[in-house]
Amino acid sequence: MYRLANVVRFPKVIEPGILYWSQEYEISAHRCACGCGDVIQLPVDELNFRITQDSQGVTLRPSVGNWGVCDAHYYITNGRVEWLVQMSPAAIAAGRQAEDDRRKNYYSRQQSWVKRVRNWFDNLKKRIFG
Repeated sequence: MYRLANVVRFPKVIEPGILYWSQEYEISAHRCACGCGDVIQLPVDELNFRITQDSQGVTLRPSVGNWGVCDAHYYITNGRVEWLVQMSPAAIAAGRQAEDDRRKNYYSRQQSWVKRVRNWFDNLKKRIFG
């Protein structure tokens, strides 16, 4: 069972069963649900992971995969761990590629927005100053 602890900075010791969330730094940390002791840090923002808290408990999405350490794969839903099937190396690689593609797409759209604004100002400057 996990409970949420809102923090600015993580404590020196990450306690089991606590999902630490620094909204200011957009990052979370928790001990792996399998009990291996590994500390998992995850970015929490519109592009990566999401944390919600309600009367049922804390929920973390998407799934956590501790590949290369203990190979745990789970959700945290309403404070409880939901174990997911073990993923093959090929499935892990495909998932990582999909994440990379999603990030590239997101940042290319952001860059396109910046380019559009810059072009608008350049055109305005040409109209004003010739």
